[in-house]
Amino acid sequence: MKLQTSIDFVKAEVDKNKLVISSERPLEVLSSAVLNGGFTKANKIISIHVPLDTEENADKDAEVLDKEIHEDPEDIIKKVLSKLDIAPDVVVGIMTNADVRNVEVSIQRCKDITLTAFVTAGVEVAATAGESTFSKQNPHKIDNEGTINIILLIDGDLTESCMVDAVKTVTEAKTVALRELDVRSYFSGDLASGTVTDSVVVACTKRGKTVDYAGTGTVLGELIGKSVIESLKKALLKEQNIIANRSLTKRLEERGISLAKAITLFLETRPKIAGKFEQFNEEILQTLSDPKVVSLVIAGLRLDDDLKLGLIPKGTFDKSVAVKTFQTAVINYLCNNNPSKDLKLDDTSLAAVENLGPFTGSILVAIMNNVYSGM
Repeated sequence: MKLQTSIDFVKAEVDKNKLVISSERPLEVLSSAVLNGGFTKANKIISIHVPLDTEENADKDAEVLDKEIHEDPEDIIKKVLSKLDIAPDVVVGIMTNADVRNVEVSIQRCKDITLTAFVTAGVEVAATAGESTFSKQNPHKIDNEGTINIILLIDGDLTESCMVDAVKTVTEAKTVALRELDVRSYFSGDLASGTVTDSVVVACTKRGKTVDYAGTGTVLGELIGKSVIESLKKALLKEQNIIANRSLTKRLEERGISLAKAITLFLETRPKIAGKFEQFNEEILQTLSDPKVVSLVIAGLRLDDDLKLGLIPKGTFDKSVAVKTFQTAVINYLCNNNPSKDLKLDDTSLAAVENLGPFTGSILVAIMNNVYSGM
């Protein structure tokens, strides 16, 4: 599959497991690439899907393949280049677990600047910068490592400092796209800033007028931001069907909140409906699909985030009152503003549910009590 590049002497194409960008003239490149990262000149930029679906790997155990990839990723790329009869010293090489056929291309032009962004993305192992990932033992088992790879091709003469500036703006734009999609950390459920294996490649042709800056207050920076945000969102839609308005239950799952565990804990102290888990679960899911209930839960999630970050204005917010207000709103709505049922809303059985904040927890308690009282 051939891709547009907007530059006559640069070609790009994708086959089953490789994205290859080839230039007839050397490109100036700055990258975090596995092969030939840093500042360099290159005629090719290659992104390889791993593990490669080859005869050589057909009989290898998944754990063996994973070990090979992480212990010597550079060697894997060199082996691919050798089979393609490409000298490794003219190539910048990166790797990804995402399907390179799902690459999204965005071309932006303004005045005398043209750029093309090539983005592949998967966020199975999204993370939040600064959180504990591999510095201590983590209970989460990583089966697949999603990666956001962003290759930026700019038809212009960027200074070295400008290329560093461009990497910074690419990273900022990536984080904006993840925020707008509410992508959550695999490790903590917090808002993610990237994945654990992201790569950035900025390449320029070194022709035309010299460009000194690429921050968000410049023409180039604006183009970078637009292209990265647009293409990253589309790439995630292709790769993992991630959309902004996905279901509430999916959003809870991504935050590390187990609805099944919450229901199990709730029912453990209510033996009168033992054996009715499936019916109870079905009614809870039906309630959580109600637009007004969804709105209240989303508001609760946001309040829990703000509370965790210390963003609640000091001295103007009483948590217990706010929690009671949310519960009352849920019950009044579910009971058609006539809450005649005897509902015990001081339930603490959901306290053991990981990542469940007080506001979202209070709403779930109200919903579960309401469903329980009707069974």
